Amino acid sequence: MIKRTTVLAAAILGISASAQADQTMTIQGTLPSAKACERAWASAQSPEAAATVFIAALITYQFDQNIARDCMTQIVDSNYLSNGKLSHDLEYLIDVGIDRHAEIARSYINGATPENGYNLPQKPWSLRFTRDKRYDLGNNQYRVKVYTSGQPSSRPITMRRDENGHYRINEASTLFVGIAAPR
Repeated sequence: MIKRTTVLAAAILGISASAQADQTMTIQGTLPSAKACERAWASAQSPEAAATVFIAALITYQFDQNIARDCMTQIVDSNYLSNGKLSHDLEYLIDVGIDRHAEIARSYINGATPENGYNLPQKPWSLRFTRDKRYDLGNNQYRVKVYTSGQPSSRPITMRRDENGHYRINEASTLFVGIAAPR
C-alpha cells in the first residue's frame, strides 16, 4: 500500500545524524477499510510511512468518516485519545480543518494544487517529506515535515515510537492549518 523512495537533498560527507533528506511516500488512494489502515500502519518502518497512513486517513475522511476515524484511533498517541476514542482536541482539529476544508488534506498530495482546486491526481498518489537537524527529538520522538502545495513551508509532525516499535502520531496540529484558497 505504501512505497518509499529516498532522494538525498544534500551530499553527505560521513555519517551524520542531522543529515537532511527528502523522501517521497506513495499511497494507492483512500483507505478502503480500518483493517487496511491497520495493516499499512503496522508495516510502517519509518515515521514518514506512519505519517503517510495518517494523511491517507485525513483524505479518506471526505469520503468515509467512519473508516477515517477508526484509522486515526488506531495510530495516534495517547494524547489524542480519550476513553479509546479520538480526543476532543483532535475532533476539534478535524472539525475546523478537514471537515470544513477537505482541500487541506488533499494539499499534501503531489499534483493537488490551488490552481486545480486541489483535485487529486490519478493514483497512486505521492507525498514528500523532509527531515532536518531536529529529526530525532530524543525519548523515542521524531519530527518529520510534509510538504503542502497550499503554503510555501512544510508542516511538522511529531511521532513517538511505542514499545512495540510502531510510530504513533504524537502531535500533528499543523496538518489542519489553512492553505491558499482553491482557484
